[in-house]
Amino acid sequence: MTSKTAKNARANRGAQTRTRKQDSRTLPTGTYLARAQRLTRTGSWVYRISSGRSSWSLELFQILGFDAKGKNPALSALLERVHPEDRLDVQSKIDRAVQARRGCEHEYRLLFSDGSIKHIHAVLDPVTDRSGEVYEIVGTATDMTEQIRAETELRRSEAYLAEAQMISHTGCWARNPISGALFWSQEEWRIFGLDPEKTKLSYELFLQMIHPEDRRNVEETSKQAVEEAKGYEIPFRVVLPDGSIKYIHSVGKPFFEVGKLTEYIGVSMDVTERKRDEEALQLAQAELARVARLTTIGELAASIAHEINQPLAAVHANSLAALRWLGAEVPNVLEATQALEGISRDARRASDVIGRIRALLKDQKPTYVALDVNDVIREVIAIIQSALRARGVSIRTDLSATLPAARGDRVQLQQVIMNLIMNSVDAMTLVSDRPPMLRLESRIDASGNVLVGVDDTGAGLAAGLLDRIFEPLFTTKSHGMGMGLAICKSIVESHGGRIWALPRRPHGATFQFTVPTTEDGAEIPPY
Repeated sequence: MTSKTAKNARANRGAQTRTRKQDSRTLPTGTYLARAQRLTRTGSWVYRISSGRSSWSLELFQILGFDAKGKNPALSALLERVHPEDRLDVQSKIDRAVQARRGCEHEYRLLFSDGSIKHIHAVLDPVTDRSGEVYEIVGTATDMTEQIRAETELRRSEAYLAEAQMISHTGCWARNPISGALFWSQEEWRIFGLDPEKTKLSYELFLQMIHPEDRRNVEETSKQAVEEAKGYEIPFRVVLPDGSIKYIHSVGKPFFEVGKLTEYIGVSMDVTERKRDEEALQLAQAELARVARLTTIGELAASIAHEINQPLAAVHANSLAALRWLGAEVPNVLEATQALEGISRDARRASDVIGRIRALLKDQKPTYVALDVNDVIREVIAIIQSALRARGVSIRTDLSATLPAARGDRVQLQQVIMNLIMNSVDAMTLVSDRPPMLRLESRIDASGNVLVGVDDTGAGLAAGLLDRIFEPLFTTKSHGMGMGLAICKSIVESHGGRIWALPRRPHGATFQFTVPTTEDGAEIPPY
């Protein structure tokens, strides 16, 4: 043997030695099998038909709750642990496997003495000899209790979620922005009035159901959100297959994988009932406001009569003068013409007063348009000036000449200003040690809204009342209903503004409210 050959032989013997050392660390095959059964919660058993004896794996002892140190129980012991309602079925499955020489899978329950239950998934495999006779059955039993419990909880959660969606009229959806693939929950299908068994869902179908007036806005909002990979929230209307209309409020949120936008998940809320309730509330508030206007006009009846009687008296005087100038031996046409011009002018004055009153008495929905708040203030002053004069109230205005156009309803804002003025007038009737003075202002506030203020020199407001005076039915007047300021608050807030009161130094109170300008692009109402 050469030295090289000897060297190779020693190397081979060393490798064999290392292999034997490694093999000595390898567990027996049975140990691996037992570990695998424990990890999968699967026990195995063999039943020998000729002897009626059975052999169980260690994991099967654990699953069935038997002591592994004892003898292998008979098959009947296994059947005794089976739930009474499932026992006959398990026995029949074993008998059928023997008779048909064919394996099967089935599930059953185990019932223990403490009342606990396990769910088992079983597999039966009959073993035949050369003649085809079954001489033993090999079986497995997998403990599915945790999985069944998890599935049950999942189904329960899904049922609760579906019920919650139905109660709240909220469906959920998912959309792939690349492929357009769309998923709807059951409530989403119900909201849109479609049958999932008869309808092929697509994003195009969804768009077609959107009201034509809202479709473009939804498309553009969704497209921009995808391009910017951000969430969105949008209200819109849908037209159902039966022609009815629903109001929907949809919210979408993007989801990413490895930084890439892959899906949008969101909800669709059916706000139709809420929308109808809001409209009914608005109608009720409008009717209440109209009644309040009627009440105010009734209180101002004397002032209104005076405002109309003044120009009517002037008309009468000018008509007599015109007749006199025309009836002279030499008719004075110039004087008669001037008298007739006065008749025309005073008739317009009376007509204007009546027109303003008619506008206040109209029963119609609010009309939000661009308007000059200073003109609204002047129109109110023209209506109530005689009433103020009769009560000895002097009025001063401080109206901004650079006021931008506001967005609002002229009649409703007139009502707010009139109510605030009359409240101030009532407060000043209680004071006798100083002259009643009223100041009206208009300006732009720090937020860019139009602000209207009414200051008086009345009795003022206690600090604890500042937050309560706008509550319905709250009043400090012995003859008041407590609805005037509450109506003012409702009107101002429906315009997107706010109203508040402040103590005025040294005497009196200040009421202020804001309305948005046309420059902020606010949409009123939202639909």
